Amino acid sequence: MASVWESIVGFLDEIGRNPAYLFLLLGLIFLLILGIVVHHIRKIRNQDIWVHQAWGSKWKGR
Repeated sequence: MASVWESIVGFLDEIGRNPAYLFLLLGLIFLLILGIVVHHIRKIRNQDIWVHQAWGSKWKGR
């Protein structure tokens, strides 16, 4: 358990020393968030449009 904690502390210490690692980590987080958003948008666009019954008679598919 101590080796895991030491690894985390070493990783954070290395990020603090070299700003390139910080930008790389932030870029990775940004790409992950962007990928999740794109996946969610594509999932929503593939769903059928739901129209309330009271509005169905006035809805012409537009």
